[in-house]
Amino acid sequence: MKNIIKHTSIALLLLIIVNQGGNKLFGQNQEVTIIAPYKPTISDAFKITLNPAVVDTVIETHPINYNIISQPIYTTYNITSLKPTLIDVDTDEVMRRNYLKAGFGNYAMPYVELFTNSLSSDDFSIGFHARHLSSKGNIEDFGTSTFSQNNVSLFAKRYLKDKILSGKLYYERDVVHYYGFKPADYINDTLSDDDLRQRFSLIGTDLHVISNHKRNNKLNYMAGLNFYHLSDLSKSSEMNIGLKTNFNSKNEFFDFVDKQELGSDLNFCYFDNHDSIASQGTMVAEIKPYLRLNLDYLDLTIGVRGAMSSDSVTNFFIYPDIRASYQVIPNYLRFYASVTGGLHRNSYRSVILENPWVNPLFPLGFTNTKFDIKGGITGKVNLAFDYNFSVSYADVEDMLFFNNDYVSDFSPDISENFGNKFTGIYDDAKVTTVSLEIGYQQSSLYNLLFIANYRDYQLITQAKPWHKPVFEAVVSGNYILNEQVSFSGDLFFNSQTYAQIIESGSLKVAENKAYVDLNLGAEYRFNDRISVFAQLNNITGIRYQRWYNYPSQRFNAMGGFTFSF
Repeated sequence: MKNIIKHTSIALLLLIIVNQGGNKLFGQNQEVTIIAPYKPTISDAFKITLNPAVVDTVIETHPINYNIISQPIYTTYNITSLKPTLIDVDTDEVMRRNYLKAGFGNYAMPYVELFTNSLSSDDFSIGFHARHLSSKGNIEDFGTSTFSQNNVSLFAKRYLKDKILSGKLYYERDVVHYYGFKPADYINDTLSDDDLRQRFSLIGTDLHVISNHKRNNKLNYMAGLNFYHLSDLSKSSEMNIGLKTNFNSKNEFFDFVDKQELGSDLNFCYFDNHDSIASQGTMVAEIKPYLRLNLDYLDLTIGVRGAMSSDSVTNFFIYPDIRASYQVIPNYLRFYASVTGGLHRNSYRSVILENPWVNPLFPLGFTNTKFDIKGGITGKVNLAFDYNFSVSYADVEDMLFFNNDYVSDFSPDISENFGNKFTGIYDDAKVTTVSLEIGYQQSSLYNLLFIANYRDYQLITQAKPWHKPVFEAVVSGNYILNEQVSFSGDLFFNSQTYAQIIESGSLKVAENKAYVDLNLGAEYRFNDRISVFAQLNNITGIRYQRWYNYPSQRFNAMGGFTFSF
């Protein structure tokens, strides 16, 4: 028995060694495959016993009864009511009806200006304004140069529930002298002050009605009627009747637009001109339908302008009126562009406002801006600096230029004319304009403004853009030192201009030199009623000429006071 167990143990040990050794022991493997017949079978099928059922999602709720048990907490801190601070506002003290400013300067120059206005009211306002400025001083070596400016106006407004009525009645009387010559050069001619004197008298009125609807679905409107009559000492006169209207609706025509306005301007103007030789009636009518859209960052105006002029002939014009601006960075960067045009009547009134020394026999006409393409950027650099830069190109037909008139009323002989009056010359021009405006306002205490314009004139027949500067710049500012003292200043620069003159019987080009004009002012307030001021003009004392042979006054100083009551 022991031997059987022994031999059996040895056989099992050898079998384990053979299985563990594998290739290491014998160096080969042996694979055994058993092949038997394939007998496929199918499992028994079992039926699903689940049936569909509707699940009711309505959960029945039962009323819950509960009570809040709270215990108040008492504190010894007592809250007392605050009494509002009473501000004693004296309307008569804060808002005064009258403001008077008066002064006197060298060149025997008195100045006085009065403003009168009603106090605050929800129903109406009425006011009065009067102004006088004159000078008895003359400019050395030139003719009598005294002048006076006078105007008075009465204006009123009436506030109704859905409209505002306003009106203005005014009168102006200005006196100038044709001093643009040197009497020493014409010793054989004797001219009195009355021979050189010119007076313009203007009386007129403006009436307006404008809607004041609170709801956007109402039709808004504006209508204005104006009239004036202008006359001078040379029997030249101009009467004007004008009507301006606007109708617009702010209804929502498009859902994708925040704000929108559909409207139209309709204007009519009639001029009746008379002089010592002839008379003429002129009519101008204009219609301008437009659509304004505000699409968040984009403002767009699409319109067209139609105009008709009628004097000796009747003409019709059509101009584009398209404007767009896109806000890239709110308040800091905005691009804008426009394509516009228009018809302008060079009336006798507009002419003397620009140059009062014109010949009363002035050739009045139309200036037709066929198109004016403009683009620019505007915005802020920071909270203190803002800017506006633009470039434009305009095609202008019959642009008006002023030139010295050597065929005047003083003498029929051209060799003896003084050339101290101006006539109008018209020429077609293509004008490129580059403009820059920079403003600086660190606080309400001081601010600065810089404006510069450069213009390039491409003319057809004229050699120069007579009396129009190519470059103009101005710097103005105000500084409030404290409650009593404030300062102001202006610096003007004009580039040289050109005039066409006659010397020795032939035409020549004369130059008006470039100039700088520096003005400074100061005011000291004793209280909120009384103050004194000083104004210094043309501090450099340059006798520059804006118009050929019309030098300005040199250094001018004026002092005065203001009084509110």
